[in-house]
Amino acid sequence: MLASVFMMLGTYSCSDNLDSDLIPTLGERTLTVDGHETAFTMNLNAGPSTTEIKVESNTLWKVEVVCEGGWCSVDKVSGRGNESFSMSLRDNMISKRTCSVTVYMVDAQGEKLEGVPGSSLTITVTQDVSDVRLTPSSVAPFKPQSNERQLFEVIANVAWTLDVSYEGDNASEFVVITPESGDINAVGDGSFQGEDTATFYISVADNRTATDRKAYLNLRSATGNYTVEISQIKSEYSFDVSPAENQVVAAEGGKISFGILSIVGWDVRTAADWITFNPASSSEGSDNRVVTEATVMPNTSGRERSAEIRFVPRNESYSELSLTVTQRGYDITFAISSADASAIAMESGESLSFDLDSRFDWTIETPSWVSADAVSGNASTSSRKINLAVSANTTNNNRTGTVTVYPKATGFAGGVTLDPTSLGIEPLRFSVTQFGGREAAISVPWIVDGYTQTSAIIEFNYYSPFANVVEAALQWRKVGETNWNTVPSTVSDPTEGTVTVELNSLEPATRYEARGYVKDANGTVKYGSVSYPFNTAGQYPGSSDNPTPSK
Repeated sequence: MLASVFMMLGTYSCSDNLDSDLIPTLGERTLTVDGHETAFTMNLNAGPSTTEIKVESNTLWKVEVVCEGGWCSVDKVSGRGNESFSMSLRDNMISKRTCSVTVYMVDAQGEKLEGVPGSSLTITVTQDVSDVRLTPSSVAPFKPQSNERQLFEVIANVAWTLDVSYEGDNASEFVVITPESGDINAVGDGSFQGEDTATFYISVADNRTATDRKAYLNLRSATGNYTVEISQIKSEYSFDVSPAENQVVAAEGGKISFGILSIVGWDVRTAADWITFNPASSSEGSDNRVVTEATVMPNTSGRERSAEIRFVPRNESYSELSLTVTQRGYDITFAISSADASAIAMESGESLSFDLDSRFDWTIETPSWVSADAVSGNASTSSRKINLAVSANTTNNNRTGTVTVYPKATGFAGGVTLDPTSLGIEPLRFSVTQFGGREAAISVPWIVDGYTQTSAIIEFNYYSPFANVVEAALQWRKVGETNWNTVPSTVSDPTEGTVTVELNSLEPATRYEARGYVKDANGTVKYGSVSYPFNTAGQYPGSSDNPTPSK
């Protein structure tokens, strides 16, 4: 035996702080468990769990578990040096419990080191108890027509979910869970979550089927699952309608079939003149299973409408049934978006645009100076952009016009033609304003080189983008005089240019002023709004003296 142990030890390397021939002497041996050098306690919850325990040692060691009932176990019972083992706990459904897990050093023969301080370390493991259950654990079958509700309690100290499942692929969801008390969260799919005790009311819808039906109240947790069967016996009705739910019909109308189960005569009643039934009644003693067909006329009102349908048995012992038929209206959208009610176009060819969202056919009417890239179009299920082009305004006046979009009678689904006028849909209008052509702009004149005491060369600029300039001149006078003198000039460019004029026969040492003058093709005369003052040079002894004129 001793030889086999020595052979086993010889197979390990010395990388774990162990002597290559044997284990360390007693005074050199160390043992740490999960970072602890002395005994410690671990408190764990009631659910099943697995915990890794890390052992740090420079010798051989073993693990001993003392656990009544075997609810705590480890995946290895011995080790060497720095290693780990896993401790697993089963779920606790009984009562709070305690066990011990001891790691102790062993000698080369695998025997405990008795009486050696620090040669063992004990973990005290405690586990909480889980108490998860539904109460009551059973319930009597519900009647077909029942206003009864049952109070159910979830008793738990761990996280849980509560939901309802149904027997059969086509089983209707007839059970309703209503929270009563406790910290409860609705999940959104008809189930609930919680972590503590909570109460619920369980109720059922009337059973209008011909068979018994079952559902199951399911409590699920990490420590156990519990189920309570909820049953409801088959229908005792002698008067029933299927479908019993409210109905929705498209705008173009259609047919709805209702199955009526009755042992007495009945009538169908409604105040709506747009729904007819065939048959609308039955005679006494007729077949107790009849199908009546409701015909819904197209809805040309342009809006949604609803009507109550009453199925009335001719025996007061039975209750009448009612439901609502809702009919959608045709989509009669006719609107403009992104339209500028005071759109301003400044240049020739500038464009505007607007979005037309229309379920009707349409036409567009514009002023003569505005053109649209589409003057008519068909109904659309999406918005389309209409582009407007504006011609140049060669007048000097602003102008405003109205763009109008007219809806036309249009065919809709089901062969229905809707007249927008009868639906009160008005044409869409918005205004477009355009600035008039501006008068020519004339700059302030300026003096250029080449002056004498009796002459001056003066220039000014003009700019006329809307009306061509056909005539230009410079006007001048002595400061203080009333009348202007005019010197005409040639026009090389009708849109913009520079006018240069030489003034002669001026008087020396005299102050003058000058301004521009143009006439456009419309006969409009434009004078420069700002004149330019200047002084000619004075005369001095010696005719060659000629100082530069000044402003």
